[in-house]
This record gives sequence, structure tokens and C-alpha cells, in this order.
Amino acid sequence: MPSLDRVKSMAKELRASLAVQDIHLAHSACLEIVARQLGHDNWNTLKATSDAKAELAISIIVEHGREEEAASFYQRAFGAIRGGVYLFEGAPISIDLRIGNVALQVGGANPRRELEPQRGGPFFPKACGAVSTVFILDVANAETALQRAIGAGATLRGELGVATDGRRGATVFDPFGHIWGLRDKASTKLRRAA
Repeated sequence: MPSLDRVKSMAKELRASLAVQDIHLAHSACLEIVARQLGHDNWNTLKATSDAKAELAISIIVEHGREEEAASFYQRAFGAIRGGVYLFEGAPISIDLRIGNVALQVGGANPRRELEPQRGGPFFPKACGAVSTVFILDVANAETALQRAIGAGATLRGELGVATDGRRGATVFDPFGHIWGLRDKASTKLRRAA
């Protein structure tokens, strides 16, 4: 199910599309329509269901000043969809992205915290793989995804191979030091059968 923000946006889009056709509905009526389209009895049921669910968003920290470069890389390499941009003194400090159903935020490390590590992070990786998290993308074709990532500027970390579950996978370093695992959604046997 889309996030509540996305549902609200869908209702706004519906309202605007109907207005062009000279059909005027209140925003609340459009929320009700979208809720029913998503399989709920009404907006209140959809909202209660959504409020009960936790959603995870990930913040990827890069070196301050490289936020745009990172967002562009993730779009080219992994098909990320760009959202809002947060500016500080006219420069981007955080950019919203989405890969599949996962919300990402690319943010620059605070330069003052970088100079005073005792204050705590988050810090950007100082070397490839100097991280505590690996981002794993399940893709239709790991080999194609690997070539796309390398073409966008990633560096090969682990060769394409077949894991014990029969799925092909590989790992890359992005240009900012983070590790990404790319693996097939289905095992090689299932892919051949299809």
C-alpha cells in the first residue's frame, strides 16, 4: 500500500484531474475514492490501517557537498525516483529518493561533526566499505543491474556468482563508499523455467 502522503497526493491529483473536466469534489471526497480504489471501505479505515504499520526510511550519508552527485548516481545506477530537496543557504543538504517501496534520504555529513568525532555522527565512509550496513537490491536480472551500476560509476566488489539459494548476485561499492548487493529475485532454476 502506498504511504499516507502518497495517498493524499493521489487524492489531490484526482481532484485536479476532475476539476479540468469541470467536476468539482472536495479533497475529503477524493480521499474516500482513493481509499476504495486501494481496497478499503473508507478513508478512516485506510488511515487506521496505515497508522498501525511502521515504515522504514533509510538515510544514506555522503560527504557534505556531494548530495546532488549521490542522488544522480542512485537514479542512474539503481533507478531511484527523486523526491523533495532540502536546502540550507541555497545548497542541497538532503534529497529524498525512493527505490521500490523504500524511502531513502541522501544527506551530507555535518562538517562540524566530521571535525569533532567525539560529538558523534553520522559520518560519511572514509574508505570503500568502511560502513556497518550493506544495501541489498533484489532485481529482475543481477547481471544487467551490475552492468548498469558499473556504467553509472560503481566499482566491482564481489564478482557475479550463484548463492546457495540458487540466486545470482554481486556486490559493488558506490562512489561514496557504501556497499550494495545486487541479487536476482528468483533462483537461476526458476528463471530458466519461466
